[in-house]
Amino acid sequence: MTLNQDQAASLRMLNARPTRAPSFAFIGAEGVGTSTLVTELAVGVAFAGGQPLVIDCCAGQQIARRLGVPTTATLETQVISMSGLAEMTARSRQGVTLVNLYARPEERALFSSQLWLRLGAEFAAQERDATSLLIDVPNPAIDPVPACVADNLILVLTPQAESLTMAYATIKRLATMYGRTCFNVLVNRARHLEEARELFARLSSVASEFLTVALRWVGFVPEDGAIRRSQALHRPSLEAFPQSESSIAFAQLAAVLPQWHTTETTNSSTGYMDMLIAASRDWAESEGAV
Repeated sequence: MTLNQDQAASLRMLNARPTRAPSFAFIGAEGVGTSTLVTELAVGVAFAGGQPLVIDCCAGQQIARRLGVPTTATLETQVISMSGLAEMTARSRQGVTLVNLYARPEERALFSSQLWLRLGAEFAAQERDATSLLIDVPNPAIDPVPACVADNLILVLTPQAESLTMAYATIKRLATMYGRTCFNVLVNRARHLEEARELFARLSSVASEFLTVALRWVGFVPEDGAIRRSQALHRPSLEAFPQSESSIAFAQLAAVLPQWHTTETTNSSTGYMDMLIAASRDWAESEGAV
């Protein structure tokens, strides 16, 4: 191979690399702790030297409270204020960047092209600096878009029976209606590894019997009172109680988070916000909302 051919091959490889960090959407039934998991894993990534970008697509500003940062404007408020991404962004003392992209799906579908382009460009700059995007998404039965446009889906289970029911319903919805077939499964609040593994086995058994999907075990977080104490302090458990069982688990999971990336999508160069708004328009049109 000549020098010019070698250089051309290198350039092609460079151009083929993703221009943004992989995104991970955390999905679960109400009360299973997805906001806590997103917060703690992001802090774990930051403590390990990474640059996590947390995206809050849920109402209530739960992650801001868990990080101990002021609440911000949301994506929905941009329709009126047009103040830009800075008003939706907070930076925690732990090194986590939080962007609040909460908006009702019908409101996202009404964004003007001008506003969409401006916010998309501002957000793309944040993505370029990040090593990973961790997204707290709403129930896909109510608003499927934030989860559907993420590269990777992290399904959160707990020992509660309704959690398993919700997990299967979510898998079925995202597989049959939105073509998602790969799901990472993270068990939260398990008493021990055996209980967590048994929950994963039950979900895998049901899903494989009725659906053509791939479920992958990625780990578990034990039940730990330190998490509730840290929330009362408005501090992440990894910061307030770093030697607790849950904090050790969070740090271990954060270290292997990049290995969960097995994207089903081909939009490696398209920004998350661009996909979020574009898909919201398509979804609204298909539902007859616009």
